[in-house]
Amino acid sequence: MAHIVILGAGIGGMPAAYEMKATVGNHHEVTVINERDYFQFVPSNPWVAVGWRERKDITIPIEKYLGKKKINF
Repeated sequence: MAHIVILGAGIGGMPAAYEMKATVGNHHEVTVINERDYFQFVPSNPWVAVGWRERKDITIPIEKYLGKKKINF
């Protein structure tokens, strides 16, 4: 059994974790390590700056969504 670790849960890390888990299935562990417990859709930062969105509109809790796919966080 392999233990695959993905560093970062950004625009690249989250899809990488999903794809890796889909590829290896339950035979191997996939873990994501990130400095924050949320994912922020960075391209929307300017919308927050000008008041078109609030921070809560562009962030999601990481563990909730990774857990659905049996990915460790």
